[in-house]
Formats: sequence, C-alpha cells, structure tokens
Amino acid sequence: MIRMADDQGNSQARREGRIMRRSIVWGMILVGLGFGPPSPLERLGRFADPALVEVSGIVASRKYPGIYWVHNDSGNPPALFAVKLDGSVVRSYRVAAPNIDWEDLATDDRGHLYLGDIGNNENRLPIRVIHRLDEPDPTRPAPTEPLPLTASTFYKFPENGRFDAESLIVEPGRALVISKRFDGREAEIFAIPFDPPSGLLRPSLPVRLASLPGCSEPATGADLSSDGRHLSVVTTRAARVYRRAGRDDWSLVATVPFDAPGVEAICWSGRDLVLASEDRSVYRITEKTWTTATEAAR
Repeated sequence: MIRMADDQGNSQARREGRIMRRSIVWGMILVGLGFGPPSPLERLGRFADPALVEVSGIVASRKYPGIYWVHNDSGNPPALFAVKLDGSVVRSYRVAAPNIDWEDLATDDRGHLYLGDIGNNENRLPIRVIHRLDEPDPTRPAPTEPLPLTASTFYKFPENGRFDAESLIVEPGRALVISKRFDGREAEIFAIPFDPPSGLLRPSLPVRLASLPGCSEPATGADLSSDGRHLSVVTTRAARVYRRAGRDDWSLVATVPFDAPGVEAICWSGRDLVLASEDRSVYRITEKTWTTATEAAR
C-alpha cells in the first residue's frame, strides 16, 4: 500500500512537471509571437529629423499647447527643438551656450526654459551649470541669432563629492538635480540656488535634500507636474511617480517597469507621461497605466 501510494505520488508529480514545462514553452512561444503581457509603453512616433540624433531632455510647453521642447546630448550642437508627439519638428533654434553635457530640460509658469548642463561622466568635471532662457514662440520663424540666456547658475562639488546627473526640475528660487548612481543605492536630490544665481567665479555647493525611495537604477530624466505635487523619474528600467510628502521629501506611489533601450527623458503631458529614447522613439505611459500600478502597490 505504501509503495502504491508512492507510485501514485510520483506519477502525479511527473504529470504536474510535464504540464509546467508545456506551460513555460507555450508562454515563450506566445511572447515570441507578440502575445505576451502588453508593454506599458505606447509608441507615439519617432524623431525622423537627422538633427535629432540623441535626445536626452524633454519638457512640455506650458505656453504653447501641443509643443514639447527637446535637445540632444553632449557632442552635438547647442540646439533647442520644438516638436510634436509624433516626433515631427516644428522649429529649431540655436542657443547661446555651449553643449558641454546637456542632459535635461525644465520649465516654469513664467515662460522660462532651463537647460541642465549637468552631466558628469566619470565625475571628471569640477563645475556644472544650469541655464535659463525665455521660451521662444514656435509659431514664428526662428531668429537668425542664437537664443540669449537670461541667467546661469553654476555649482561645484565638495572634495570627493562629485556626482553625475541627468535629471533636472525647477521650483521657485532653486533648481533640483537628481544624481545618477551606478552602485545600487537610491538616487539623491540636490538643491542649487537660482534666486539669485551663482556666478562662475563663486559657484554654489549643492545641498543634499533627500533620497528617492526605490530609485536604485541609474536615473536618466525627471519632471515636476505643473501643480508641483508629483515628480516623475525615469531610469534605465522603469518610470516612477512620487507624491510630495513635504517641501523636500517624496513618497513613491507608482513603479512602471518597461523593456525599452536607451530611455533618456521623461515629462508630464497632463496626467500622462511622455518618454523619449536614444533610438529616437517617443512613448507614452497613460495616467490609467501608472495609477493602476499605484493601486496594485497598495
């Protein structure tokens, strides 16, 4: 009787094993045929203009509906582009500032754009800068002269405290940069004064404000919602949404993992999120998608 029970148990285990293996194989086949779990990224378009070779910053205009501002990464001309979500270029402008390592864009409610020359590959640069300029009108022809800067604030690093950054947001009187870490520790937020700006000869020191819960992959872009209540951060593997928990603290409310190469920029579009990648793709994460992730995390 004992042997019979053992044989029956072994037979049942073998059957379950066969079923599991078949399920795994069919799952792999279905994924390969495009029947796997849907991607949270909705592809909206592609930057076909050859001038847009490596988009690393994006922000939605608050003055001109349907317009988004983008720029290229380092090694490219100092240019600013007004684009639509299908990737088409409406207007392009030269900017009166060198592109040492432009990494992100931000905006405010007063008609300003902010260029974050904040990249610091291998922590080689001792001083970084954030430029401010007036948002141009993309419905009019671009001027022949480069767009002038209205202010620039410079910051240096403490001894043995240099960091790389690709994420910029602005608040009244200050800019905030988010460190790009490669050691598995959470990204940190640093404040840079902008009212008044710090000059090149007297650069300010970044002030550490907080770390971002759960953001342990390299952060490649960020944006602040127009009401200042939500922060979006994109990394090499996920987009995250944070809710303000205090002036300098943020609580994680949603994590949306994705599988897409080289996503370098993120911005709010109403309550949706728009992402841009180095392969020139433009994606959207809908409000429904990230709020569903919020509810699932509760």
